[in-house]
Parts: sequence; C-alpha cells; structure tokens
Amino acid sequence: MTLSSIFKLRTSATPALLELLTNTTLGTNGAMYRHLDTPTRILEADNPLFLSLERNEKVIGNVTFCQRGSAWYIRYFAFHSLAQAGGVKKTEDKGNSFLKRELNQFFDEVFEGKHSEKAIESMYAYIDPRNDRSKWMSENFGFKVVSHLVTQSFSRISPKKSNRLVKMSDWNEIQPLVEDNYGQHDYYVTTHAEKPLFYGLKDESGELLASCRVTRVNWQIVRLPGKMGGILTKVIPYIPFLNKLIKPKHHTFLVPEIVTAKNNDPKLIEELFSAVLNEEKLNLMVWWIDQKDEIYQSVKNQIAWGLFHKIIGAHPVDVVERLHPNSTRTTKGPVFVTAYDMV
Repeated sequence: MTLSSIFKLRTSATPALLELLTNTTLGTNGAMYRHLDTPTRILEADNPLFLSLERNEKVIGNVTFCQRGSAWYIRYFAFHSLAQAGGVKKTEDKGNSFLKRELNQFFDEVFEGKHSEKAIESMYAYIDPRNDRSKWMSENFGFKVVSHLVTQSFSRISPKKSNRLVKMSDWNEIQPLVEDNYGQHDYYVTTHAEKPLFYGLKDESGELLASCRVTRVNWQIVRLPGKMGGILTKVIPYIPFLNKLIKPKHHTFLVPEIVTAKNNDPKLIEELFSAVLNEEKLNLMVWWIDQKDEIYQSVKNQIAWGLFHKIIGAHPVDVVERLHPNSTRTTKGPVFVTAYDMV
C-alpha cells in the first residue's frame, strides 16, 4: 500500500510549504504565537524530510522530520484545521480519518526502513499538553509521554553587566563541560548546539566557571496564557516595565542551551544570564530544559527568575516518543534539549 498521491515527500522546503509554516499559529488553549524566524530557521534543519499534504499547488499540511541517525525528531506538525482534538466537528471526521490512516501508514513504513538508509528505532517530539492539536497527534499515532521539560523564563528590566563575561566561538573550549553535563542524556545530539556564539564567565586565572549558547528568537504573540491573556496582550504596550519584557507584535528574546556552571552554582547562572542579556541588549530569556536535569534541580528554587516568571509561570512541555515495535529502548530522561528544536 502506498501513500495517497496528494502526499509529497521532499528533502527541501518549497515556497508553498514555507507559506504554510510561516502563517501557522501555534497553541490552541492559553498562549498563541507565530514564529517569525521560520524562513531562515527551516534552512538550518538537520537532514530534513518534508512530508506534505498538497492540493491545487498549495501545501495544506506538513510533518517535518529531522533525521538524526536511529532517531527522528518531529520539528513541524501543521495541518490547518484537519487535526483538532476534543471539539472535532462532524464535518471534519472524514478528513481526520484520512489523515490518521495516511500518517500511520507512513510512520509504519519508516520503522520498516522504507524511507531511510539506516534502521529507525524511535521518533520523538515536544508537545504542549494544553495544545489540542499536539495532543491529537500524540494520541492518534502511538506516541507516549516519556519525560517533561519546563519552560523557565529569566527576565531583568535592567540586566547587570559582568566583567567576567566572555564571548567564545570555539566549540572545543566548552565541549568537555557539555559532555560531562549532558552526554548521557537521552537524545543527546549537538548538531545545532556546537555552533557559536557561546558565552561564558571566566575568573582571573582564566578558568571557565559557567557557559551557555544562546539563540535570538523573534515571535509574534497573538495571546498570552491565562484567563486574561487576550486582554493582557493588547494592554501590555501601555504598561511600564512590562512593555520592556513583552512586545506582542515583535517579541524578541534569547533561548539558552547547554547551560553549565561550576558545582551547578545558581549564583553563577544568574550572573551569566543577566550579563548575556546586558550584552545582547535584551530583557528576557526562555530556557527549555528537562525537569529532571541536575542543573535545573539545583537552581530552580535558588534564582530570582524575574517579573515575567511571576506573571507567566513555568509551564511544562511533554516529551513524547514512538518506538519501533522491536525496540528495547527505555527513555526515562533527562532528555537533551537543543534550542533549535523549540524555536
């Protein structure tokens, strides 16, 4: 049995696919936002495979996979209104049934080795447990929750400068620290993480005390989470201090990854994050990291995360996984998170 002819498999993104992804609003309950960096971000995908649903020369749905050896990461999952859990309308039942059948067939074929040179052991993705579309994907295609990330913000109205802050471009300088802290994590892959720019704190003797990589991100915020999220999005531009942290029409922030600190010292991380914000002339970071991660456990109650955290909180993200039927893999976390996969 082969996929319907309206499904196309490509290794590069088409203009029609880019149009779909650029115009996709993410989130269904709570926060809603659009990625403004998609035109450049999609070109950075590692070994991508694009499965698109096309009609009349338009892409109306897509699943983008990053092929990472025996594990495939699902980077994009966008299908207009076809996939809506919970309140699926009867008129959409036929479309949902078709989509489920075709995608399940493709997933089965992947595990049978029909779409890759190497055997595939697993697929994984990150989903917002409050997002109905993501839950629909997970529940209908055999994905199971195996761990949980946390969306941890760090904000400062006036971030402090540090004379110990240094910029670094040599991956080899921080690789040993990254390997020590993250090398044993599930789904550890540094394809994106090893690309500069890196920041660090060094003492007078030149010892590296803390380090991270940061990605500058641009979103359009359609709605903030919470009951008053819709109204808050509209009035924030007029609220002093808060309007420095959140700019709904063009919201720019930093995403840190491969964060390390000597002895997981929260004071070092706070100094590093604040100094990086000062250097980059921004006021907000959003750090995605596994809740079980040792460094996060050491600092989560020891750092003053800032005003943004007080308003938004730290929301969970589910790590979901589908295994080959014969796989003996056991994913318990912590899971390695690279910024590219979240933005």
